[in-house]
This record gives sequence, structure tokens and C-alpha cells, in this order.
Amino acid sequence: TKHLKGTLLMSKLIPLVSLFASLLTACGESESPQTQEIVETESKAIETTQESASETVAEVVIESQDAIQEAQQEANTTIANIESEANQAMNEIKENAAATQQALQDSAEAAIADIGDKPYSVTDGKISENALEGWRTYNGGGCGACHGKGGIGAVGPNLANSVANKLSKDDFTNIVTNGVSGTMMRPHKTNKRVMDNLDNLYIYLLARGDGVLGPGNLIKSPLGK
Repeated sequence: TKHLKGTLLMSKLIPLVSLFASLLTACGESESPQTQEIVETESKAIETTQESASETVAEVVIESQDAIQEAQQEANTTIANIESEANQAMNEIKENAAATQQALQDSAEAAIADIGDKPYSVTDGKISENALEGWRTYNGGGCGACHGKGGIGAVGPNLANSVANKLSKDDFTNIVTNGVSGTMMRPHKTNKRVMDNLDNLYIYLLARGDGVLGPGNLIKSPLGK
């Protein structure tokens, strides 16, 4: 009985096994082309992505090179502009310096030319002895106490300006000798140092008023050396 039941059971299982095997075979046959298609699709997608990436990289490289070239051109242009402006500024400085030097030279020559008919002279940048002695008299005679250093004026008036533009030599001699009534200008007729060098004192103050001499014992620039 058991053998019979086993035989019947096997007879029922064999068709089922055969059917399952057929299904597996069918599934295997039907899925294989789909798998191949998927692989091919993915391969094409990968190739497309690689091509797109390569093109993008190439574009980036080209754009970078263009940007570098533009930056270099702008830098070269900027450097050229700076050099041009610097050269122009330097030329202007040279021109101004030359013009200033020429103006000083012209002024010096004019000042020397004006000295031609003056009682003093300038030789090799040095004032004549009569004006120098007048400077010594001015300082030694106490004139600066009222009229300031070099006759520029203090309590008393600016003698350099007065002698050069207002007073004649006779007027100057009279004022120094006799003083001015009602003012602090006292007579110096008893001052031997002043009276012995009255002409030299006048010449010194004239040179000061003409702008040839500075307040000290120096020839004014550009005549000075």
C-alpha cells in the first residue's frame, strides 16, 4: 500500500517538476535579451556622460585660457599706461625745473645788470667793500636797535625801503646827521663811526632796498655763493 501511494505521489510530482523546469527555462530565455539591452543602454549612457564631461572640461580649459590672455592683456595695458604717465610726469618735472632755473638765472642777470649804475658792485658773488663797510657801520653804530636787522624796520621805519624808494642821498644824509624832530630819530652828527662812513651806510641800505643783499652779511640767492 505504501509503495502504491509513493508511486502515485511521484506520478503527480513529476509533471509539476517538469512544469517548473519549463518555467525556469522560459524565464531564463525571456530575461537574457532584456539584461543585454539594459547593459547596452547603461554602456551608451556612460559613453554619453564621458563625452559630455570631456566637452565640458575642454570648454572650461578654453575659457580659462581666454580669461588668462585677457588678464595678461589688461595687465600689459595698465603697465604701459603707468609707464607713459610716469614718463610724462618726469618730463613735466624736468621742464618745470629747467624753467625755474632759467627764471632764477634771468633774475640774477637782471639784478646784476641793474647794478651797473649803482654805487656798489657785485664781483664773483661778492658785494663791494663800500657796501660791506656800510653793513659793519649799521651794526656797529647801533642802527638796528630801532630799524631792525638789515634795516627791515622795527620801532623805526624800514630804512632799506626808504633809501631805495623814497629818500634821496641828501635827504638821508640830513636825517642821519640832524635827526627828525618829534621822533625817536636822534642826530648822529657826534657819532664819528657813523659820520665817517655815512656814504658807505647809504650804499649798504641801498643794496638792501634793491634786493641785492640779505639782512645778514650775504649776497641774496641766486647771486649768493
